[in-house]
Amino acid sequence: MKTKSSAKGRKLILVRTDLLEKAIKECSKQGKTMFAFTNQIFESALKAYEMETNLEEILEFYSLVKLGKNLGVAMLPSSLINYMLETLYKLDRENLIAKAYESGLWFGKCLLLKFPEENVAEKLEGILKKYMWHSLDLTITNKGDTIELNCISPILSEEKTHVISKFIEGAFQAFNYEVVKNSCFRGIISMELKNWKPRNSS
Repeated sequence: MKTKSSAKGRKLILVRTDLLEKAIKECSKQGKTMFAFTNQIFESALKAYEMETNLEEILEFYSLVKLGKNLGVAMLPSSLINYMLETLYKLDRENLIAKAYESGLWFGKCLLLKFPEENVAEKLEGILKKYMWHSLDLTITNKGDTIELNCISPILSEEKTHVISKFIEGAFQAFNYEVVKNSCFRGIISMELKNWKPRNSS
């Protein structure tokens, strides 16, 4: 980026033509001057860097939060969720696990409808890690028609581990993956899933 001095306290900044055209349209929609618009962008970018992040990460996080809200994901305190899961796990474990699978299946189908041309496994990984259960050390590795999923979290209870495992299993069932191996212990989930029907097949 090149700059040139112009009026006192101002700089002339060279930008790409396509970006300038988009900025002009946005200024017109918002009723702002180009000076005010560009200063707002710079201020926001600098604030992001001061927070040790950047606009790209913030936009990605916002898109995941918005997606979660659109899909009905509720944000509740972890202590409340843990209490409810612990209580239901003791009173009605079978139906709780079935409901977790059903919810995952529904969630996966929603992702397919919203992102038909994207890698929904990667999208699911982002949602799980950054929005739903940010404390998870979760990795999803795609190996052709097989996916390896590993999740480790020292703070996960036995109840929450099993519920998350079933939710993930349901979501991948919507993507036409079935579980061929599943090791689930307190705070540890290790899955191997195989694609039994490619999305583009008839």
